[in-house]
Amino acid sequence: MKTSIQKRVVVTGIGPVTPIGIGKDDFWNNLFNKQKIVQKIPESFTKNHHFHSRFYIPYPKFFLEDYGFSNKYNSVMEETSKLSVIGTKLALEDAGFHMTGNLPDEPWLIENSAIILGIGICSLKAAFQAYVAHSFGTDTDFLEKNGINARYNRMVIPTIMPNSASSWISVLFNIHGAAYTINASCASGTYSVVEAFRKIRDGYHDLVICGGVECLQDDSGTIMRGFDSLGALTKSENGLPKPFSKDRSGFLFSEGGACILILEEYESAIKRGAEIYAEIDACEFNSDAYNIVQIDPSGSRIKSIFSKLSEGKSIDYINAHGTATFHNDQVEREVIKEVFGDKTTQPLINSTKSILGHSIGSSGAIEVGVTALSVKNSSIHANISENTFEDLNLATENTVGKISYAITTSYGFGGHNVGILLKQHQDKRT
Repeated sequence: MKTSIQKRVVVTGIGPVTPIGIGKDDFWNNLFNKQKIVQKIPESFTKNHHFHSRFYIPYPKFFLEDYGFSNKYNSVMEETSKLSVIGTKLALEDAGFHMTGNLPDEPWLIENSAIILGIGICSLKAAFQAYVAHSFGTDTDFLEKNGINARYNRMVIPTIMPNSASSWISVLFNIHGAAYTINASCASGTYSVVEAFRKIRDGYHDLVICGGVECLQDDSGTIMRGFDSLGALTKSENGLPKPFSKDRSGFLFSEGGACILILEEYESAIKRGAEIYAEIDACEFNSDAYNIVQIDPSGSRIKSIFSKLSEGKSIDYINAHGTATFHNDQVEREVIKEVFGDKTTQPLINSTKSILGHSIGSSGAIEVGVTALSVKNSSIHANISENTFEDLNLATENTVGKISYAITTSYGFGGHNVGILLKQHQDKRT
C-alpha cells in the first residue's frame, strides 16, 4: 500500500551472471584481477559480412542444473530467462534468504515483492531458428550447404516474449507480486533499478527483484553485425575498447550477461539482519529528444542528471557509462568537467565496460552492482585504457578508499539517460 512517508531503500543482494564470473565473489575477484575475456570473432560470423570490429566477449557458460533447476526447462526457456532465474537465486541467497530448493521460506516475500527487469533487445536466437526452420525446413540442400541445424520449437512465442524473463522468476520462485520487464536500450538495467527504488520508496513493496538481462548470442553474428554496420564497435587491434582514450573507436560487443539485485526497504532489511551493500539515495532520468542512435552533443540532459544527483553532496566515485564510442565519451567527459571541475576536484572515475565490454540491457544493472560493491568494500577497479584524457580523474589502478557517495549512469539508443546516487549505509535509527 502506498504511503506518504518516503522510505529508505537499500541493496541487500547481488547476483551477477557474467562472462567474467558467476556469483558475487568470483565476479568481484576477477574484475579486480582484470581477467581478460576478449576473443576474436568466429569465422562463421564473417561468412556474409566483413566486420570492421574483429573482437567480442562470448556469452557466459553455465547449466541450469548446476543451480538446482531441472534441465527440462532448457526447451521452454531462452537464455534471458535462464539468466534471470540463476541471477535471482544467487541474489536471494546473497541477501540472506533461506531457500528450500528454489522457494524462499519467508511467506511475506512471496506476497509483498515485485519483479522488474530491464531487457535491451531480448534474445533473438530462437526467433532466427524458428524463421529458418519454417522458411527452409524442407530445403535440405540449403541447410546442409550453410551448416544450419534448424528446428522449429513449438514454444517459440512464450520463449521469446520479453516478459518471459520476469515471468519465470515468478513461476519458479512462487512470487505473486507484480512481474514485468521494461526497455530503455542500453539504460534498461539501470531503469529497472530506478523503478524498483521508486516502488519501495513510495510504499508499494518491501522488496523488489530487479536488474538487467541480455543475450545477444547467435551462431551467425547477425546481431553483432547490426552494431558493426552502425560503426559503433571498437576497431582496436587487441579488441580492448579504451574508454576515455584519445584512441577510442567504439564499444566492445558482449554477447550478454545479467545482474539481478535485491532492493529492500530499510527497516525490513534491518529486521532480517541482512547485510547492506549501499543505500540508494536518489535517482534521476530524462530523454535527449535528439536522435534515435546519437547522443545529444550538448550533453544538457546528462548534465542535469549529474547536477541534481550531486547537489549538496561530495561525490567520491563515478562509474561512468564509458562505452568508448567517440561522441559518447566526449560528451560524458565535458559534462563531468562542467559539473565537477578540473581533475583535482573530480571524483575518481572508471568504466566497467573497459573490462566487460557492453552487453546493452544488462550493462547498467551490472554497473549498479559494481558501484554498490565498491561502496561496501571501499574499492574501485581500474579503468583499463591507455592514452587517456589528461583532464579526467581516471582510476588507472585498483584503488582503495572510503566512498561516501557514488554515481552510476547509463545512456541508451533513443536518448534514454539515467543516473543513480548510492551512499554508504549508515544506521540513522535513534
